[in-house]
Amino acid sequence: MSRENIINDIQKIREKYIREIHVSDNKTQKIRELADILYTLDLTVYSKDYSFDSALYSALSESYIDSNISLHPGQLEIIDEIVNNNALIVSAPTSFGKTFCIFEYIIRYKPKTVVLVVPTLALVDEYLKKIIKRYNFQFKDYKIHTVIDDEKKYDFDKCNIFILTHDRVVQEESYRTFPKIDFLVIDEVYKLKKDIEDDRVLVLNMAYYNLSKISDKYLLLAPFIDSIDNIEALENEPKFFKSNYSPVVNDIKTINISNDNDRYLECRKILKSFDKDDKSIIYFPTVSGIYKYVNEIICEEPILEDLDDDVRDFIKWAKEDIHEEWCLVKALERGYLIHNGQIPIGTRMFQLDFYEESDTYNTLLCTSTLLEGINTTAKNIIITRPSRLSEKHSEKDAFTAFDFFNLVGRAGRLNQHLIGNAYYLKGSKDPKFIKEDAVKSIRFEINDDSKDIDIQKGNIEKHQEVQDFLKDLEISIEEYLSEVGSRLRFNTVLNIYIRYNKYKAELFEELDILSNDSKRGRLYLIRILYKIIEEKENKLYSNIINNLLNKSRPKIKSVVKKTLDYYKGLDINYVIAITIRLKMSYIENDFYTKLLVIKFFIVNIDPTYSHLIDILNNKVVSSIEQLYFTSSRHKKMLTDLGIYERDIDKIISIIGNDFDDATELKYKLIKNKNNLRNLSFISKYVIEKLIQ
Repeated sequence: MSRENIINDIQKIREKYIREIHVSDNKTQKIRELADILYTLDLTVYSKDYSFDSALYSALSESYIDSNISLHPGQLEIIDEIVNNNALIVSAPTSFGKTFCIFEYIIRYKPKTVVLVVPTLALVDEYLKKIIKRYNFQFKDYKIHTVIDDEKKYDFDKCNIFILTHDRVVQEESYRTFPKIDFLVIDEVYKLKKDIEDDRVLVLNMAYYNLSKISDKYLLLAPFIDSIDNIEALENEPKFFKSNYSPVVNDIKTINISNDNDRYLECRKILKSFDKDDKSIIYFPTVSGIYKYVNEIICEEPILEDLDDDVRDFIKWAKEDIHEEWCLVKALERGYLIHNGQIPIGTRMFQLDFYEESDTYNTLLCTSTLLEGINTTAKNIIITRPSRLSEKHSEKDAFTAFDFFNLVGRAGRLNQHLIGNAYYLKGSKDPKFIKEDAVKSIRFEINDDSKDIDIQKGNIEKHQEVQDFLKDLEISIEEYLSEVGSRLRFNTVLNIYIRYNKYKAELFEELDILSNDSKRGRLYLIRILYKIIEEKENKLYSNIINNLLNKSRPKIKSVVKKTLDYYKGLDINYVIAITIRLKMSYIENDFYTKLLVIKFFIVNIDPTYSHLIDILNNKVVSSIEQLYFTSSRHKKMLTDLGIYERDIDKIISIIGNDFDDATELKYKLIKNKNNLRNLSFISKYVIEKLIQ
């Protein structure tokens, strides 16, 4: 029998005894009876001190971070692997406790410069809360940073932890800030797999490529990875370590749906069958799916009469600043929570806090943000549809078994829910998922046949279209990498170039009109830019973007009202959702990044019109940079904490901007707590949770 089969059989035996504990009337007594067996199976998280061997083990494996925790053997093995290897890839289930291993290693071995790269700001927040709040004393020797300031002189002789999204690493080549890195961690590393339609995959690969070269030790984390193809070709070849150890069991119940229109009704039926105190998650493939469920199903339920004071205050703020018809408000009023990537950071924090802490709010509606490593406590998860990016069943959008079991693994939590229940609403055209298919081999794009990686490395000899493009622009590959970098794939840039040439006459005409008419608004300019960026005209989106770029920071509610006044008859829920998405993600990321490419084209293709760049900057670029604090490290740190954007300038005027890291910022907020008046509820909530 192979070693892998033996390991799988051991996990099945573990599951057998976990189930015995679960069904027992007296779980503690059952654990006492099984203590020796549980210890032998490495289920020390259960056997604890109920047998002599287990008690001895628990004492010797006590966490350096939290004396109430003893690391299980798998965690200790990973820490040993980190110590003994300069490069390591770890694949382990969601419930393994991989993140805790990172923190434990840092505290035990004190690497000076630590860089933690995560895929989303939500994970930045989760890591940040653990370090500067929960384990503040243990990390007292470290300065904690969530942004990189290229102009700041960091003291790398002292201890620093940088918690960053991969795009912040690559942007402006910020990795050059580090002379060297002592310990690098990249989470959710399965995203390094090549996807030629996804610019962010390129960004992550280049973050890995550039950071790993200057790291004494690096660790890559993922669930369900069987192997890395061509791993030996990676620089500083990493060792691959895989574990299937899990202290919880996941049960999957497939509910066959004969009519697609019955999905939400069946979801409600399943939800009603749970104990009211059960923590449950409902997964939707799209944000629009959540809003549809709220409007069609949840809104039929009565509004709660006895609301928590914080919930009541949040709803009041949300109605005034976002909209009284916002689906999140409707859900909260009826005892449900919502979490997705389009919701402001502070609001997401509020939702997760209440999900974890409240006895009333036990159901969380979410999208694929749950796949990004967010740690939640759930006994049940309902998967409403097995498609992540759209409700069309295209090959690209459909769930893989990897996605499915990654979701399933979010149900169950050590010491709370020994058995996690996953309910899969399966339509007649939906696939059947098999656990063995979830474990897959991947090849990093950095090590694949990739035109974009070749470009990033300066190897363009075999790519004639790249050479032709550079010749047209009369620039070198070095100039291209300096101006465009790795923010966008070559085909993305090339398509913008084609559309730029198609619409540049309109662009220059409008810029010229604006230069001679100070009273003219920028709406038509936004429409032209949007056509160049997205290939098609969208007057609604352009109108909303134009209103959102007002430097007075209008409330979302105000923008929605103006939009509905202009476009009569539009569905209000649709307008609210689009406005939030454009504001919270699209403008700052896609629109701004591609706008800079357009500026680059003007300079290099049409220098005779370069005098119009000042108009473009004044009307659009500077508005985005001001509204999203592009050039302000201190303000960006506040937004990363979840502070409401309309309160940022007010807070900076009170606490100043002479803080170096997140810990100093926390102390500034504590010191000035009594002076921080007239803030929005969400900002007061975030600050209170941070400093308490």
